[in-house]
Amino acid sequence: MKLKLTRETKIGLFTLTILVVMFWGVNFLKGKNIFSPNHVYYAIFKSVDGLKNTDAVLINGFKVGMVKNIEFQDLRSGRFRVILLVNKKYSLPRNTTAKLVSTDVMGGKAIKLEVAPDSLYYEPGDTLPASIEVGLLDQLAYQMSPVKGKVEAMMSEIAKTLVVLQEVLNDENKKNLSEGIENLNRTLQNIASLSAGLDTMVNSPKGSIRLSLNNIESISSNIRKNNSDITNTIKNLSSISDSLSKAKLYSTLGKLDSSLNQLQQTMTKVNSGEGTLGKLVNTDSLYRNLESASLQLELLIKDMKTNPQRYVNFSIIDLSRTKYIEEKKNK
Repeated sequence: MKLKLTRETKIGLFTLTILVVMFWGVNFLKGKNIFSPNHVYYAIFKSVDGLKNTDAVLINGFKVGMVKNIEFQDLRSGRFRVILLVNKKYSLPRNTTAKLVSTDVMGGKAIKLEVAPDSLYYEPGDTLPASIEVGLLDQLAYQMSPVKGKVEAMMSEIAKTLVVLQEVLNDENKKNLSEGIENLNRTLQNIASLSAGLDTMVNSPKGSIRLSLNNIESISSNIRKNNSDITNTIKNLSSISDSLSKAKLYSTLGKLDSSLNQLQQTMTKVNSGEGTLGKLVNTDSLYRNLESASLQLELLIKDMKTNPQRYVNFSIIDLSRTKYIEEKKNK
């Protein structure tokens, strides 16, 4: 027995089917799949580094959905729209945010839903506020990025330095370097020896520097002890200086200068032959007369020694006559 449907029934079923299909189409265009066990939500991120399809959507570490798809929202801004599938059993309050987090040290990513209590809830197809949590590896990578550049530059400089060292450290330069090191060692030994000698001179009781310091200390001590005598001596010198300043030293020096000038004038006159002294000094006649008299006296003495009879008789007669005259006077 076939079920016969009336024309009105067929029109009603067709209309109902059209309405259901239209309802599903409208919701599908809105991103809502009424036949799916999940709700669809969206989140906009500046970067989705490491995030991929089928990554987990978590609430307090519990998986409540997954990432359906990642697509560009705007090529100019470089923003990404991430499509999230969340189980229908979990309603999301209005304060919920979607955060891109790292799940392990190997760089795994997930979407963490940070739920905050609210009286209102998101509708399927809504866009959730989004943020990015910087993970440990991301922090290390961010901090190591400039270090990496510096290390690369340093390695390049080290490579250049090694090339230069290979060119510089040839056999001859190696030999010179070894000799220089030996000379440096000898110099250091000499410095150590000199330091030991200085230490001996300074610290040894018989060291020259120690003795000199002791002598200086002794001199300083004597100066301190004789400070009063030194003070008196300075005072005496000051008194003598005052006496000299009070004396007519300037006038005395003037008179002495005048006397020296007169003496110089006199010597000038003597040298020029003026006056008796000048004539005696400059005329040689007196010298010749004295020389002639001396020569005659010398000849006389020689003649007296040669012919003494000439002079002895005369002297005796003269003495006898003188004696006769004196006796006659006495009578």
